Amino acid sequence: MIAKIDVPHFGLFKNYAWDTVISNETFKKINIIYGRNYSGKTTLSRMFKCIEDAIMHKDYLACQFKVTLTGGQIVTHSSLQDFAQHHKIRVYNTDFVRENLGWLHREDGTIKPFTILGAANIEMEKQLDEIVEKLGAVEYNKGLIHEVAEEEATLADFRKKNNGKANDMEDKLKKRAADHIKITDTLFIVTATKKTYTITDIKAEIAAIGDIPDTHLLDTEGTDILLKLLKEAAMDDINPLPTNKPKFAEYTSDCEKILRQKITPSKPITELINDSLLQEWVRQGIDKHRDKRTTCGFCGNNLGSDLWDRLDQHFSKESEELRNKIKRKIDELEIAKKELNNFLTLKRELFYGTLHGDFDSASKQWEAASSVYMENIERLITELKAREKDIFKERSLPELTDASESLVNAIKAFNDALTDHNRKTSTLSKDQEIARKKLRLAHIAQFIIDIDYKNVMAAVETEDNKLNLMGGAVKSKREEITRLQDEKRKLEAQAKDESKGAELVNQHLTHYFGHNELKLVAVGEQPNIKFSIHRDGAPANNLSEGECSLISFCYFMAKIEDELKDETESDKLVIYIDDPISSLDSNHIFFMFSLIENVIAKPKKYGQLFISTHNMEFLKYVKKLTGMKNSKNVGHFMIERRSQSNSILMLAPSYMKNYITEFNYLFDQIYQCSVGDRELISNNYQYSFGNNMRKFLESYTFYRYPTHNMSFEQRLLKYFENDGVTYTLVSRVINEYSHMEDQFDRGMQPIDMDEITRVSSAVIEKIRTADPDQFEALMDSVNQVA
Repeated sequence: MIAKIDVPHFGLFKNYAWDTVISNETFKKINIIYGRNYSGKTTLSRMFKCIEDAIMHKDYLACQFKVTLTGGQIVTHSSLQDFAQHHKIRVYNTDFVRENLGWLHREDGTIKPFTILGAANIEMEKQLDEIVEKLGAVEYNKGLIHEVAEEEATLADFRKKNNGKANDMEDKLKKRAADHIKITDTLFIVTATKKTYTITDIKAEIAAIGDIPDTHLLDTEGTDILLKLLKEAAMDDINPLPTNKPKFAEYTSDCEKILRQKITPSKPITELINDSLLQEWVRQGIDKHRDKRTTCGFCGNNLGSDLWDRLDQHFSKESEELRNKIKRKIDELEIAKKELNNFLTLKRELFYGTLHGDFDSASKQWEAASSVYMENIERLITELKAREKDIFKERSLPELTDASESLVNAIKAFNDALTDHNRKTSTLSKDQEIARKKLRLAHIAQFIIDIDYKNVMAAVETEDNKLNLMGGAVKSKREEITRLQDEKRKLEAQAKDESKGAELVNQHLTHYFGHNELKLVAVGEQPNIKFSIHRDGAPANNLSEGECSLISFCYFMAKIEDELKDETESDKLVIYIDDPISSLDSNHIFFMFSLIENVIAKPKKYGQLFISTHNMEFLKYVKKLTGMKNSKNVGHFMIERRSQSNSILMLAPSYMKNYITEFNYLFDQIYQCSVGDRELISNNYQYSFGNNMRKFLESYTFYRYPTHNMSFEQRLLKYFENDGVTYTLVSRVINEYSHMEDQFDRGMQPIDMDEITRVSSAVIEKIRTADPDQFEALMDSVNQVA
């Protein structure tokens, strides 16, 4: 491709050095060149035309220039033939029109014949007829085109019905997400990271539920537990219970020893030995009579002098010590009973509701274990009391159950619940989030079961697969149609028939410009065919300049269309189009763009494209060409005439690249002033601010109040009617700094930068508050965030 040009001398270009004017840039795949009339656009196109013709233009025989290609090769005015080794170039400009369209300059209105397609051939014509037969047409109810039209209609109808089922399901999900889940606090609450619940969320959770929604359903008890958790607030921590094992084994061992301890009186009293009840009655009587009475408190008889000696010999010191040991052990066991009764002080209400079940389970364990423990302690006490009453008779413990381990396990169960309780205080928020999700998934699972979501969507998918198969068949036929049409075009490209060349020009005139009345007509017989231009079936004279432009450009496009279709050579083709819209109205300008877009830009079968223009409306359309969005492939340039005899090619200013209309450009200028620093304003905006502000407000207020019954000052006053300060500031700036005839001294010094910032900020703020939608769109148009 062409990368740079250097022009020592060529028409208006003198001593032009690319690297001096344009640094670090080259021509791109697409190059847009703007220049006013008489700036040098045609001169530049003639330089490229010299390369196409491999000969210098007759008016520029002594001129010099150098073209640098992307591979580093150099082509100069003296080596024009070298360009053909790398590329081929086709130039549309006034010289092309003059050389190829003689009818513009002939009184008889004829045009020299041109050949676009090859010579007629019987075999080719036969092949063309077969292709036409296969293709058919809708209006003739036959051929592939007719079949595809009918099948596509059928396919569209089936797809509409199937989409209706999918859309109905989509509506149900959307309604469920927005009208139920989003507003139900047990299913969803707003968080810092999740502000709302949408159809996207419910779809994601349906995917997470998977193919078996039943597994996510909850029974009533499970639902109640989760709902209780959601209602809970943070509670105090509970201290754990001590897990010391009870001393039942020790108690049992001690009691066994006590009960088995053998006591023998020194001189036993037989009656007492044989009657334990009598013996206990006598032992108690000793305490009530010794040193207190001389007669029996029961019968009144005198107590004999030897009675106390006899009783002392029976109730020995050893028996009394055993009796005291029994009493102490009984007291110890009673204390153990009391401690056990007072050990558990936990209350159910101290626990989180979700742990009440764990508390109840631990309580049942405790009650069962403590009951057994108490019962066996009581049996120990009973046995001790029995030995105490019959102190001389040894006893054995019955078989007892040690419930100590069960008590410890119950305590551990309480402590496990305590641990969960204390942990839950720190994880309550997360637990509630998990609970809410479980409830939501259960709700969604039940919902998709109710609406038979799985089966409906499976049916939709199955139908989609069928439709895709049908679509594939239609696509194959469509591709066959495209193949046949391409083959037809290739055959037509080989058919040497000048009249078909005229038909192609006429197609462009009709398809892109709607000119059914203008046609090229072949006159005469081969090889002496000429073309004449007809309007409404009769030879046309006195064509307008615009009509000449249309026909000329259609002719150029017809000339290069074969080369664009040659895929082996298309990437070597350089196309240069110089100002093709002379004297065209707005509609024709757009259609000219459409022709370039559809024939050249959209197929992308070219190596490099140059388009030059003086027309801002056409420039606006050109920016929409296919390929323009990739900035790496696009170059924007401007030709500027610096003097009567000198023009330069330079990079286009940013506003020409970035803005479709001057209105957007002016808004950006004012916005930049409202946010820019002093250096930015001083370097870029200070001198042009007053004029830019006036032009912008003239356009903006007229859009807002589109009536000629109001002057600009009246529109401005109405727009700022509630802000007199801003109106006064703005009015002063746009009147004193955009018109100098009555304020010549203002031109001696620029507007103060602080005033620029103040006025621009006031205008931007007014637009933002008065027209927020338009302000947002304007900000977006200049790549700013509103």
